[in-house]
Amino acid sequence: MLGRRYEFIGLMDHLEDRGLLDSGEYFVVGIILRQYDPLKPFEYLEGIFDRNVSDSSVKAFQHFIGVVQSPPIYPDYENFSEHVNHYLELPPFNFTNPLKKYGAKKIIKSEAAFLYDAVWLYARAADQTIQEGNDIANGTYIFSKLIGMRYKSAMGYISRINSVGDAEGNFSMISRKLGNDGRWGLYPVGVFQLNENTQTLPKFTFYKNEQISWPDDKIPIDEPECGYRGQRCIQPVTYTSEILFGVAGGICLITIVIAVLIYRNWRYEQELASLLWKLECRDIVLENQCGVPKSVLANGNIAWRSSLFRATSQLSLGSQVEADYRQFFTCVGTLKGTIVAVKMVNKKSVEITRNIQKELKVMRELRHDNLNPFLGACIDSPVIMIVTAYCSKGSLQDVLENDDIQLDSMFIASIVFDIIRGLMFLHNTEIKSHGRLKSSNCLVDSRWVVKISDFGMCEFLNGAIEDLEEYAYCRNLLWCAPELLRMEKRPRCGTLEGDIYSFAIILYEIHGRKGPYGDMDMSPQDIITKVRENDGDIPFRPRLAELDTAPKFVTEVIKDCWDEVPERRPDLKTIRTRLKSLQKGMKANIFDNMIAIMEKYASNLEVLVDERTDQLIEEKKKTEELLHQMLPKLVAEQLKRGKEVEAESFDSVTIYFSDICGFTALSSESTPFQVVNLLNDLYTLFDSIIESYDVYKVETIGDAYMVVSGLPKRNGINHAGEIASMSLHLLKAIKQSKIRHRPNDVLKLRIGIHSGSCVAGVVGHKMPRYCLFGDTVNTTSRMESTGEPLKIHCSSQCKNYLDELDGYTVEERGLVSMKGKGEVLTYWVTGEDKMCRLNRLSQSEQGQSTESAWHCFSNNNYDCMGDDDPSALSHGSVTISNDLHRHNGIVPSKSRGSSIKQRHTVDHSSPSFAAKRVDFRDKGSGSVDMAIEVDKSYELSPLISPSQKLSPRYEHAPLTLNIEDE
Repeated sequence: MLGRRYEFIGLMDHLEDRGLLDSGEYFVVGIILRQYDPLKPFEYLEGIFDRNVSDSSVKAFQHFIGVVQSPPIYPDYENFSEHVNHYLELPPFNFTNPLKKYGAKKIIKSEAAFLYDAVWLYARAADQTIQEGNDIANGTYIFSKLIGMRYKSAMGYISRINSVGDAEGNFSMISRKLGNDGRWGLYPVGVFQLNENTQTLPKFTFYKNEQISWPDDKIPIDEPECGYRGQRCIQPVTYTSEILFGVAGGICLITIVIAVLIYRNWRYEQELASLLWKLECRDIVLENQCGVPKSVLANGNIAWRSSLFRATSQLSLGSQVEADYRQFFTCVGTLKGTIVAVKMVNKKSVEITRNIQKELKVMRELRHDNLNPFLGACIDSPVIMIVTAYCSKGSLQDVLENDDIQLDSMFIASIVFDIIRGLMFLHNTEIKSHGRLKSSNCLVDSRWVVKISDFGMCEFLNGAIEDLEEYAYCRNLLWCAPELLRMEKRPRCGTLEGDIYSFAIILYEIHGRKGPYGDMDMSPQDIITKVRENDGDIPFRPRLAELDTAPKFVTEVIKDCWDEVPERRPDLKTIRTRLKSLQKGMKANIFDNMIAIMEKYASNLEVLVDERTDQLIEEKKKTEELLHQMLPKLVAEQLKRGKEVEAESFDSVTIYFSDICGFTALSSESTPFQVVNLLNDLYTLFDSIIESYDVYKVETIGDAYMVVSGLPKRNGINHAGEIASMSLHLLKAIKQSKIRHRPNDVLKLRIGIHSGSCVAGVVGHKMPRYCLFGDTVNTTSRMESTGEPLKIHCSSQCKNYLDELDGYTVEERGLVSMKGKGEVLTYWVTGEDKMCRLNRLSQSEQGQSTESAWHCFSNNNYDCMGDDDPSALSHGSVTISNDLHRHNGIVPSKSRGSSIKQRHTVDHSSPSFAAKRVDFRDKGSGSVDMAIEVDKSYELSPLISPSQKLSPRYEHAPLTLNIEDE
């Protein structure tokens, strides 16, 4: 290890304290940087701060040997020092030693000796170079002369230049010994002597009669017998424990696997036995008879009610606004308040076998956006029903047969790919194939998403009788593949290739919109016969020529999908890839596509649009109300119009800051939900209180609450009074409030208020915030932080406004030290005279009413008019209004040319209402002559003073307003 003496002292003491030297196995070999000082051997054992040698150090350094630069050899080095001191007094050094007369000499460090050696060696090499006739400027040659050169150093010992041009130093080994003076120290025990060979290292030689005092008198070995990592004493490898653990682990794993399999099987059997799919018939309320015998309905096991639309067909609607998209021939009912589709199974009874249980379990668990979910089945004989989700837009067949619905490319692509996605998912399930795919089994929900229905349930439906006429029976087979038609007993669940054929017929039907076989003048029976028999070389199929508007790649896909050979029909992945071009131009967002579809077909949804428009208006109002709670109304309107809101400066406002003392400690002792409920209760209380004041809530951050008055609507100097009154109200309210989870604790509100100027503006585009800027905000924050619980800390600026407003009790607090402000004189707001505020508000309202929204207007008939539509004047009408009510009046022909002198305010919240002075005087005669219609006609008296009330007496004829004293 390389280091200084005090570093080794710390190392050895630490090793001794840790007990690492007790065994004698470890030994420290240190290389000390400083030259050995023979006069102070004990200093190598002295403490860093304590100059005494401790017992622990003596014990520790028994396990230490050091390599140190040998000290100078006397008297050679002493002679060198005398010569140096002598030459220092001579030119060019001229160093005078003022202490020379006292015998003192300048101490010459070893570096001077090394410098002397370097100059002396260079001189010798240069002399040899000159003598050999070489150029003294040839440094390489001079360096070669230095290699291997032996010399006696000024330090007194023999040294040599090694093969790389370095002077080999003279090093000694030191070890712990007891000195002649009885003190422990590190003393030299040997020296490293040079070899004749310059390539080898110096040889160590002990001084005469010197040895190292090894621990336990044994020289430590350079490496443990087993090696540092025990690699030399490796025991024979046995895998007994591993084998035992492996066997035990294997047994445990096998046991766990068996247990999991047993549990899964048990759970599966439990699910099968639980009959989660089973529905009670009494829970289903049918919209109509749905083909159920009246005798069954009469016994009360099945409830039904007459549908509003059953005069035309068996149908029901999710809501009456969707009456244009009824699902024809669908039995509809309600299951626990939810509208469902009900399929009646013409079967006397169902024996629930294990295969049927598995089938119904799969059906109930099957969920996909493009598959109509199975809700359950009712097996109460003699009524057997299958219940699925109801799609309010009806089936795809209903949509295609409705000529009022215009299908553009985007709508067609959405329908086609919904069917493809549904079939791909179905083909990868245990059900495998559909078997009865047709347009009437592709349902359309309220979001115009197509959902495939009537799949699976093969075992459940086995033996069911299809009570259909021949025409209806054959029509259902128009989508059936020819290979299935040729079978005597067709598989109820069909085949994958058969589904591809059915998809081709649906794709033809979507683009042609004339049924599965277009305009072909043939009965379904004849069509089925031709498809099944296939007499000609070309299979009988719908005419592709009728799809004149369909893209060529679509007709090619249709042709390949109804190929006569099932194996040549493409799979669904290939079909999806080949029809990808249909989605060209569609938006990536599904919601945007839905909106676009609904907008394009708004002409077919008049009733629905009217209702949705009303809802939209209502939601817009709610949104605007919410927006106005977050931002000032003027700012919100500017943002809605996309305008940039410019920052506005306000000369005088009052800002309120408050927080809850001890909130951090309270939060640490409460759960997050309790903290949220606490803040919600508190701020709900605060929000309800501030509605009674002319203030604006800026924000809440944690337990901090910030309110301002005087912006965005300026209110003179009333802002100080509004904030002060609000603060007193909040203090009173919080003293009475309770913490739900800690009812015995009381929240302590600390409030600070300050008046001054500030700038307000909207910051950001996403989640914009109406923020305040200026020193007033910072000062208010300081007022709050330097306040006291349950007190209102008020600045001198705010106090001056309160004094000017009158009615507030303010006590001087004294000088308070504030960051950035120094010593500031502040006050406590302790109370108010509420009548002063009420009088102030009353005066303010009267001033606002006289500053009415009327503006002068001149034409042939009128001098002034209200702030309403001027076009109304052409009909002889005038509007008199206040902030809440509006009264449209008819001006009689004989009063044309009248002048409105003062605003008329009416309050309908009470049986009688007050009115200000209203003069409708004719310009010519000066007499009052005007009637105002408010539901009924009223005649005005010539003079109506503000201190009088008007009480209308309702009669059939135009009424007179009688004046009554208050």
